[in-house]
Amino acid sequence: MGVVEAVVESDGDALIVRWTVEGGGSAAVDISIGPGPEGLDHEHAMTVDGDAGTARIEGVGRGRHYVSVAPHEGGAALIVADRRVPFDGVTNFRDLGGYVTTGGRRTRWGRVFRSDALHRFTEQDRTLYESMGLRAVYDLRGEEERQRYPDPFPATWLALLSGVTSLDEVPANAEAGERRLREMYIGMLANAAPLLGQLIGGLANPDALPAVFHCTGGKDRTGISAAVLLELLGVERQHVLDDYTLTSKYRLREHQEESYANLLAAGLPPEAAAGVLGAPRWVMAETLDVLDADYGGAEAYLTGPAGVPEPAVRRLRELLVV
Repeated sequence: MGVVEAVVESDGDALIVRWTVEGGGSAAVDISIGPGPEGLDHEHAMTVDGDAGTARIEGVGRGRHYVSVAPHEGGAALIVADRRVPFDGVTNFRDLGGYVTTGGRRTRWGRVFRSDALHRFTEQDRTLYESMGLRAVYDLRGEEERQRYPDPFPATWLALLSGVTSLDEVPANAEAGERRLREMYIGMLANAAPLLGQLIGGLANPDALPAVFHCTGGKDRTGISAAVLLELLGVERQHVLDDYTLTSKYRLREHQEESYANLLAAGLPPEAAAGVLGAPRWVMAETLDVLDADYGGAEAYLTGPAGVPEPAVRRLRELLVV
């Protein structure tokens, strides 16, 4: 018997764990919990019927929790966590760990995070953030955004949209707004390659991990960065697209009001503004098709126009895939 898949979701003061098992042997699984992603500090929480496929761990408290699910009679544990880190003020702060690669491995939990703007951290959020031991912050916003809402922690500034020109034509509806997103994403690939290289190449330094990169909404500039990184690590395309669309689940409408108002002030009708603020799967899918067709894929893009040395690419895979 082996645990082949598991997911965790936070529910207030509890964690809901779901898993899938394959093979014969004992039907029981051990569930353990701890603050780190390696499993060495996990404490046994319960032993349950493996066929149940779900369990609830009560009273875990606020914080970042990792869960190990393993066959009771012995076997490898699968370590998982809630993809979203449970901050109050920052709602789109997510772990890029746990994604299956084409080689059957997984991206490592607790190493690289993606997020929306960090200035909304509450005092409790700051305490949780500091407990996570993050060593590097990459701010992908423009100068005006940074000046208006400074990061609460020292950050490396990489303004990914600085070389991307806006189009004169104003999108008229939601479909046109989504097409504008596609043009912007492809424009970032073309014009922000050196900056994407600084970001992703910087993650190859083990002293800079764990790290987080963010923009304002954690969707567009952050989304392109996450997608290129996950593609480099060999994550299956469907999971790369799943990761992109998760912003629609975690980005709250109340946090989009300012961006929505700015788009309306720029002359976009409400339908087009809604299209720009969405996370349509097809937009990222076509952007990654361009990455493949025009640049030869993520590795060729990063070692070519992005300027990441090949040894750094190898280190990234060693550090971020397990």
